[in-house]
This record gives sequence, structure tokens and C-alpha cells, in this order.
Amino acid sequence: MFNGQLTAKRGEKMARPALAVMARVPSAEGKSRLKELLKPEQREQLQWAFLLDTLDKIKRLPGFACFVAAAPAARAGKLKAAVGPEVEVLLQPGGDLGRRMLSVIRQLFQIGYSPTILIGADVPALPPASLLQAVKLLERYHLVFGPAMDGGYYLIGMRNPDDRVFQHIAWGTGSVLRDTLAVCDRHNLTRGLLGCLRDVDRPADLLALAEELKQMEKESVPVRTVKFLQKLLK
Repeated sequence: MFNGQLTAKRGEKMARPALAVMARVPSAEGKSRLKELLKPEQREQLQWAFLLDTLDKIKRLPGFACFVAAAPAARAGKLKAAVGPEVEVLLQPGGDLGRRMLSVIRQLFQIGYSPTILIGADVPALPPASLLQAVKLLERYHLVFGPAMDGGYYLIGMRNPDDRVFQHIAWGTGSVLRDTLAVCDRHNLTRGLLGCLRDVDRPADLLALAEELKQMEKESVPVRTVKFLQKLLK
């Protein structure tokens, strides 16, 4: 199904966690901050590698329903054709990142998934074990976050939708996680934290990632990303 709205499939049990990847449809215009290192077609190739490697990790985990929240809507059909029938694609609305994340979370909760976890598509070093850990933390806390090295977060998980954590946040700045945790504290929302990881946005991030991947356990290695980097850096 692909119409931007989610519906329960006949006979499907919904009381299980949902994990959605927030992703722009890969394009030559994307990842523009890597233009010093990569040509436009290479940037698109890298985006596909990141996204498909991330989905492979999720599909190997037991118990998760897997989604991609796509933007822009006009290109979402291209993404649906690439990810295949195992992954349902839904559309991100307009607005800032907070509004888009809240919309995706609400859609998933409305059809019965709980808890709901959102991740970015540009953290290829994310270990699958961290996704399982996020679910375990949500048994104890209202929310869970995966801190990113740039001051944001690469993962947010919620037991129930709460729009307060998405309001009055300066998205795209180094204070995103700090400000969000302050909101949690003001409203007595308990939160757990995963390990800190690197978002890949700039050339230095990509080069650092190449070294990090050499240390990863074999079963966690993002195969497409590794092949891309090997070809790029040979």
C-alpha cells in the first residue's frame, strides 16, 4: 500500500514496536555538505547505501514493524520501488523537523503500534543492538534518545506521542538534544539515553566513518556503505 496514510492489515497484531526511518528520497542534490568530497551522482549513491543498509538492519531484528517516512512526497514513489514490499512507505508532511516527526509518530500510534522509534538514515554505524536496547529502555522511561556528536539526536523513541518535546526547538543547531532534555525535565518526562554516534553530514564525518566501520562487528557492518567507501578511498 502507498497513499501516505497507514491502515491496519487484516488480522495483523498491532501491539508491537514500530521503527520508522526519517529519510529524504536520495537524489543528486542531497547531502550537499559533502560536495567538496563527492560528485552529485556519488552523493546519491551514498544516500541509497545509507538508507538500504539501515533498512537491512531493521528487517533482521525480531518483532519490529518497519517503515520509511519519506520526503518530498513527489518523489516517494521512487523510494517505494527501491525498498520493496516488506517496508511500508508513508509521507512526511511539510513544516519543521519537529512537526514532521510528531506526525509520523502519531500515525503509527493511531493504528496501534507502541512504542514508536524514529531514526535518521545517515548513521550507518548504528548497531542493531542499540535498537533493541531502545525498546528495553522504553519499558522504564517515557522517552529514549540516541545522542549525536553534533548536538542533535539520531534516534527518538516514545511510549506515547507528546508534542511538547518537539516545540520551540532550534532544529539544525548544536543545542537540539540539550534543549529537548530540558523540556523533558520541565514536564517530568523520564528519558533514557543510548550511546553517542556520528551523523554523516560533512567530509570529515565520512572519513571518520570509514575508520569506525573497520572496528565494527561483522554482523553489524553496513555492506553497501563499506563498498562505497572502499571504492572512494582506494
